[in-house]
Amino acid sequence: MSSQDDFLETMEIWASTYLFHSLTEFFNYLKISDLSMLQAYALTYIYYNGPSKISDICDHMMVSVAAASQMVDRLEKQKWVRRISSAEDRRVRNVVLSDTGESFVKQSISARRSWLQELPPQLTIEQQVQVTESLKILISLSRDETGAAK
Repeated sequence: MSSQDDFLETMEIWASTYLFHSLTEFFNYLKISDLSMLQAYALTYIYYNGPSKISDICDHMMVSVAAASQMVDRLEKQKWVRRISSAEDRRVRNVVLSDTGESFVKQSISARRSWLQELPPQLTIEQQVQVTESLKILISLSRDETGAAK
């Protein structure tokens, strides 16, 4: 097996492992929230992208405007989000997270990452540095000049 094949296989195994553990922890957290996966995804999108128009949410989530509007209506009734007028155009209403919505996303991120806390004690300091430096290289290769994921 070539070093490139070994690299790709190792990356695939790590990506699968990371995804499995992170999603397991996220789903466990999601169960206690009474939110659907799509609703949680919308909250997370708004968390990372800031005030968002319904059209932005539906484009990103690949759902119809009607479906996105209904979902946001439900999230607003449950106090996860609120709608505010855009500073640039008062006719446009942006969806923003409420304090409850922001808290949910932050806690879901913590839950998703919780299993990672078990790894550092199993590694030497040198191994931790090696992994950190390697991952920084991969992160920089996967970002564009603005720092956003490619």
